[in-house]
Amino acid sequence: MEPQRRKVAGPVAPSSMKAARKSFMVTNTYVKNLTPDKEIVAVHTSAPSIEYRSHHSAQNQIYQGEVNVLSIIDTNKDIMCCKYTEDTREIAAGFTDGSIRLFDCMNGNCTHTLMDDECRSYPGPVTAIKHRPVSKAHPISNTILSSYVNGCIKCWTYKYNQCIYTIREKRQTLGLCYHPRFTKFVTYGDDAKLNMYDEEAQTQERTFYSSQRKGIIDGHTSRIFACVFNPKSHHELISGGWDDVVVCWDDRQPFATKYFTGVHMCGEGLDFDKPGKQILTCSWQDKDSIQIWDYGSCKLIETIVPDNHNCKLYCGKLVPQTNLAICGGSDANILRVVDINLKMTECSIRNNPGAIYCIDFGTVRRKPTKVPDTYKKVSEIQSIPRVALVTGKRLQIVDFG
Repeated sequence: MEPQRRKVAGPVAPSSMKAARKSFMVTNTYVKNLTPDKEIVAVHTSAPSIEYRSHHSAQNQIYQGEVNVLSIIDTNKDIMCCKYTEDTREIAAGFTDGSIRLFDCMNGNCTHTLMDDECRSYPGPVTAIKHRPVSKAHPISNTILSSYVNGCIKCWTYKYNQCIYTIREKRQTLGLCYHPRFTKFVTYGDDAKLNMYDEEAQTQERTFYSSQRKGIIDGHTSRIFACVFNPKSHHELISGGWDDVVVCWDDRQPFATKYFTGVHMCGEGLDFDKPGKQILTCSWQDKDSIQIWDYGSCKLIETIVPDNHNCKLYCGKLVPQTNLAICGGSDANILRVVDINLKMTECSIRNNPGAIYCIDFGTVRRKPTKVPDTYKKVSEIQSIPRVALVTGKRLQIVDFG
């Protein structure tokens, strides 16, 4: 059955007719060390010791609340995704021409360019950049994993500008997600399937897909744009996409175990809370774009309307150890810091140069202020880490509080 979507969705990265791959395979490839030529148009970076910046009029951006602009990097190509490196000293940005560039977070200089002959021959926008979660069992490896519209998944060692291996899928690969504890990752794309890989063996373990039985929803029927693992489970994950369904998977089951509907996703707008009991959905729709769901029953807990600015959302994340969420999208091109409990916008950046396709968290700049037990903590803004966001041709890093 050909995957179909139920409604008109948001803009997605264009594909290349030359990008079709004949079969799934893994190869080892190496790239030449190439320096970027006039890729960066302008850089405005403040040192981390400076607490407040006054970029509030930059290209008609409107800042609400305590927003500190740490860095603005304007380029001459559209950026689709971004990701901090494992040590958070650099940030990687994926462009529509298939190139990945790493920028120094201190001065904004481009330190590495990742692009091989295959990316030049079969150009496809970069759809996601991830790295393995850092822990005692998984130390820093100085590698990143990237996916492309042309079906490639490439592992790069950015210190040497080399591609370690390439996995080729016969589809448009729209994103990927790492397992929080195991050396596994999942890719998803336009064929309504999720593929799970073992990173160390570089082999595909299994595929998650619908049984296509009539009247039963146990998988996706259209493009998948978001996936996240349950932080308290070794086996459970959820995904969402164009078919307006968030599907709950268990890798011990042949098909999906449960689902909930009414969420139209066009980006990485899914997230679990730390206990793994509630789900945040940030959807690309005019109404009910920010919602909290109960994972156990798949029932809606509440819909949050934080302000009167309508915005179709591409991405969203819960801030660890707080009641805050950060989300961004199109129309108003707004980035919000939302208080889940108070249902209000604490800080925002409106009128950005383009839609907010992707955000990522860095480190917390300030040490938390000690509050006496007799006082109730009013704001958690200072607990928000640095936030990197991509908007049009701009890569911007901000802080709050």
